[in-house]
Amino acid sequence: MQERSVWGVADSGRLFWCDLARVTAAGLVVLIHVSAKWFENFGRINPFDWQVANVLDSSARMGVPWFFMLSGYLLLGRKPVTFSSYLRRRFARILGPFLFFSALGALVAHAIGPAPASWNPLVDPTYYHLWFFYPLILLYFFAFFVTPVLTNPWIAIGVCYALVAVAGGGLVNLGIGGLGVGAEHTFAYFLYGLIGHYAGRLPADRRTGRIGCLALAGAVIALAVVTSDLSKATGHGNEQLYAYVSVPVATASVAGFIWIRTLGIRMERAVPQSARSFVALGAGYSLAVYGLHAFILALIWRACGGTFLRMGALSGIPTLVTIVGVLSVTAAAAIAWIDKRGLLLGIESSAGRALSPRLLLAAAPSRAG
Repeated sequence: MQERSVWGVADSGRLFWCDLARVTAAGLVVLIHVSAKWFENFGRINPFDWQVANVLDSSARMGVPWFFMLSGYLLLGRKPVTFSSYLRRRFARILGPFLFFSALGALVAHAIGPAPASWNPLVDPTYYHLWFFYPLILLYFFAFFVTPVLTNPWIAIGVCYALVAVAGGGLVNLGIGGLGVGAEHTFAYFLYGLIGHYAGRLPADRRTGRIGCLALAGAVIALAVVTSDLSKATGHGNEQLYAYVSVPVATASVAGFIWIRTLGIRMERAVPQSARSFVALGAGYSLAVYGLHAFILALIWRACGGTFLRMGALSGIPTLVTIVGVLSVTAAAAIAWIDKRGLLLGIESSAGRALSPRLLLAAAPSRAG
């Protein structure tokens, strides 16, 4: 298997299922934050619209853990021979976006709010969604020093899943306390990385895909139902089980990752070369979309949030997701066109080259792996 970057768009050894999962994860993250605008209006909008937002938000929660799983799959396998080479190839790709989005977050927070707990990005994220970079940077750093043991991948996934429930505090939500590790969320995200590594070793057959799909559906239904009951009991949109390390979200994340890997591997045989290239292009902008979308959403909602609420959830949420997604990709492409070296967004090739139709048709992802 060829060396490949986690976020770049011009890699020589691409895996279609990784690109598909990364594009899907980016879209799900946008859906999470758009749905939240309806979810947080519990009691102020009609119950049907709120339930639609609840179901969509519950379905999208797996998007964030998928990013850690993908990073774990790509980082915990083959590594450069030296640590300095690893830092240049991998670690440097995440530092630039972290600093760029932290600076952008400080500007947006200063202009329209909300003010962060600290204006020092080394202490606290400057904007709410940027917390993601802190455990991700640690995962990038420690991945070089960790070599997963060779064992049955199902057993390894089961052990890591159980540890996520413990280290992420998920057991506390089930009324099981006293373990003293409920705040160790960073460790839980590293465990997601290990799960991604072992999930990449599972058989990509129909049986595995069906197991993942059924477990995913059950976890999402359970999350939506319990969240609805908690919200009715407390009188507000209760996000307790929406935590990315809660038991239902961890279940949906692991099952969904196994399912989309199996689906992507099977789809690759039938997907045209040009379509694979466009998916690869979108995957290359996934980190940029993650970093930019919250700022764009905040500006749009500040200007005309009430209009979208009046549209209702069934039409308002898909419309706003599309608008925010398109604007995020457009902004990312513009920044990448200016930043030819890809330092700000972690993209290896310039957007000008990546958006070239001729190169899109020629740069088909390989079937490595």
